[in-house]
Amino acid sequence: MRLPSGRRLAPTLTAVAGVLCAGVAGLVAGWSGALSALAGTLVVLGFFATGIVPLLVVRGSDEASKGLATGILLLTYTLRLAVAVLALRLGSSVPGLDRRWLGLAVIACALVWPAGQLVAGTRRPDGADPA
Repeated sequence: MRLPSGRRLAPTLTAVAGVLCAGVAGLVAGWSGALSALAGTLVVLGFFATGIVPLLVVRGSDEASKGLATGILLLTYTLRLAVAVLALRLGSSVPGLDRRWLGLAVIACALVWPAGQLVAGTRRPDGADPA
Protein backbone atom coordinates (compact mmCIF):
# COMPACT_ATOMS: atom_id res chain seq x y z
CA MET A 1 0.00 0.00 0.00
CA ARG A 2 1.40 3.39 -1.01
CA LEU A 3 0.79 6.23 1.43
CA PRO A 4 0.01 9.76 0.24
CA SER A 5 2.99 12.05 0.19
CA GLY A 6 3.94 15.08 2.25
CA ARG A 7 1.18 17.46 3.25
CA ARG A 8 -1.64 15.09 2.36
CA LEU A 9 -0.56 12.25 4.64
CA ALA A 10 -1.82 13.53 8.00
CA PRO A 11 -5.23 14.71 6.74
CA THR A 12 -5.72 11.49 4.77
CA LEU A 13 -4.85 9.24 7.70
CA THR A 14 -7.03 11.34 10.01
CA ALA A 15 -9.99 11.10 7.65
CA VAL A 16 -9.50 7.34 7.37
CA ALA A 17 -9.38 7.04 11.16
CA GLY A 18 -12.58 9.11 11.39
CA VAL A 19 -14.38 6.95 8.84
CA LEU A 20 -13.28 3.81 10.69
CA CYS A 21 -14.55 5.30 13.95
CA ALA A 22 -17.82 6.15 12.25
CA GLY A 23 -18.11 2.61 10.90
CA VAL A 24 -17.55 1.04 14.31
CA ALA A 25 -19.86 3.59 15.93
CA GLY A 26 -22.51 2.83 13.34
CA LEU A 27 -22.33 -0.88 14.13
CA VAL A 28 -22.38 -0.34 17.88
CA ALA A 29 -24.64 2.69 18.33
CA GLY A 30 -26.42 3.13 15.00
CA TRP A 31 -26.74 6.30 12.95
CA SER A 32 -26.40 8.51 16.00
CA GLY A 33 -22.97 7.09 16.79
CA ALA A 34 -21.80 7.25 13.18
CA LEU A 35 -22.88 10.88 12.76
CA SER A 36 -21.27 11.77 16.07
CA ALA A 37 -17.97 10.20 15.03
CA LEU A 38 -18.06 12.05 11.71
CA ALA A 39 -18.78 15.33 13.51
CA GLY A 40 -15.80 14.76 15.80
CA THR A 41 -13.62 13.97 12.81
CA LEU A 42 -14.64 17.22 11.11
CA VAL A 43 -13.82 19.24 14.22
CA VAL A 44 -10.33 17.72 14.42
CA LEU A 45 -9.70 18.10 10.68
CA GLY A 46 -10.84 21.72 10.81
CA PHE A 47 -8.68 22.47 13.84
CA PHE A 48 -5.48 21.02 12.44
CA ALA A 49 -6.02 22.11 8.83
CA THR A 50 -6.42 25.76 9.80
CA GLY A 51 -3.10 25.65 11.67
CA ILE A 52 -1.19 26.32 8.47
CA VAL A 53 -3.04 29.57 7.73
CA PRO A 54 -0.76 31.88 9.80
CA LEU A 55 2.30 30.44 8.12
CA LEU A 56 0.79 31.01 4.69
CA VAL A 57 -0.22 34.57 5.55
CA VAL A 58 3.26 35.52 6.73
CA ARG A 59 5.63 34.13 4.14
CA GLY A 60 9.26 35.03 4.23
CA SER A 61 12.63 33.70 5.14
CA ASP A 62 13.91 36.57 7.28
CA GLU A 63 13.84 36.42 11.08
CA ALA A 64 11.17 39.13 11.40
CA SER A 65 8.75 37.10 9.28
CA LYS A 66 9.41 33.98 11.34
CA GLY A 67 8.80 35.88 14.58
CA LEU A 68 5.61 37.42 13.24
CA ALA A 69 4.39 34.04 12.01
CA THR A 70 5.08 32.50 15.41
CA GLY A 71 3.15 35.25 17.19
CA ILE A 72 0.21 34.95 14.85
CA LEU A 73 0.32 31.16 15.18
CA LEU A 74 0.09 31.40 18.98
CA LEU A 75 -2.81 33.86 18.82
CA THR A 76 -4.73 31.87 16.26
CA TYR A 77 -4.06 28.63 18.16
CA THR A 78 -5.97 30.04 21.11
CA LEU A 79 -8.81 31.11 18.82
CA ARG A 80 -8.88 27.75 17.03
CA LEU A 81 -8.89 25.90 20.34
CA ALA A 82 -11.77 28.02 21.63
CA VAL A 83 -13.77 27.38 18.45
CA ALA A 84 -13.09 23.63 18.66
CA VAL A 85 -14.17 23.49 22.31
CA LEU A 86 -17.29 25.50 21.50
CA ALA A 87 -18.11 23.17 18.60
CA LEU A 88 -17.68 20.12 20.83
CA ARG A 89 -19.81 21.68 23.59
CA LEU A 90 -22.57 22.50 21.14
CA GLY A 91 -22.25 19.10 19.49
CA SER A 92 -22.50 17.25 22.77
CA SER A 93 -25.70 19.10 23.65
CA VAL A 94 -27.46 18.18 20.39
CA PRO A 95 -30.05 15.50 21.24
CA GLY A 96 -29.27 13.28 18.23
CA LEU A 97 -25.52 13.02 18.78
CA ASP A 98 -23.81 10.45 20.97
CA ARG A 99 -21.29 12.16 23.26
CA ARG A 100 -19.26 8.99 23.73
CA TRP A 101 -18.60 8.48 20.02
CA LEU A 102 -18.04 12.19 19.46
CA GLY A 103 -15.31 12.13 22.10
CA LEU A 104 -13.77 8.85 20.96
CA ALA A 105 -13.50 10.08 17.38
CA VAL A 106 -11.93 13.35 18.52
CA ILE A 107 -9.36 11.48 20.61
CA ALA A 108 -8.56 8.97 17.86
CA CYS A 109 -8.25 11.59 15.14
CA ALA A 110 -6.25 13.95 17.37
CA LEU A 111 -3.74 11.14 17.91
CA VAL A 112 -3.57 10.11 14.26
CA TRP A 113 -2.85 13.60 12.87
CA PRO A 114 0.51 14.11 14.65
CA ALA A 115 1.46 10.51 13.90
CA GLY A 116 0.85 11.23 10.21
CA GLN A 117 2.92 14.42 10.48
CA LEU A 118 5.73 12.44 12.09
CA VAL A 119 5.69 9.82 9.35
CA ALA A 120 5.56 12.50 6.64
CA GLY A 121 8.43 14.38 8.25
CA THR A 122 10.67 11.33 8.45
CA ARG A 123 10.10 10.16 4.87
CA ARG A 124 12.53 11.09 2.16
CA PRO A 125 11.19 13.23 -0.71
CA ASP A 126 11.74 10.43 -3.23
CA GLY A 127 9.40 8.17 -1.21
CA ALA A 128 12.08 5.77 -0.05
CA ASP A 129 12.21 4.82 3.61
CA PRO A 130 14.97 6.49 5.60
CA ALA A 131 17.91 4.24 6.42
